[in-house]
Amino acid sequence: MNGSRKLIGQKIKEIRKRNGITQETFSEIIGIEPSSLSNIENGKSFPSMQTILKIMEKFNAKPQDFFNFEYLKDEESLEEEIIEIIKRQPYDKKQIIFRIIKQFAV
Repeated sequence: MNGSRKLIGQKIKEIRKRNGITQETFSEIIGIEPSSLSNIENGKSFPSMQTILKIMEKFNAKPQDFFNFEYLKDEESLEEEIIEIIKRQPYDKKQIIFRIIKQFAV
């Protein structure tokens, strides 16, 4: 359940940022306290159905905008998937992957 809260929170944050709106303004538009929005975005609580419907109405969002997690993972799941992908690669590809990753680890 905790992972679902985080993922839904990330999706709501993505919708907010896509619209270039602060947490305070977004929460005012959808009728919740800024602290409640912060808790939702940080995966500490689930949004109510009323909140989801309000976001859909005010920001032209679709249900799949909240629940399509194919590309969005929490940090732990993402790390696990990256490790599994690397493990399946032949040694020469692992060396290439290592060099690429090392470039980002400044």
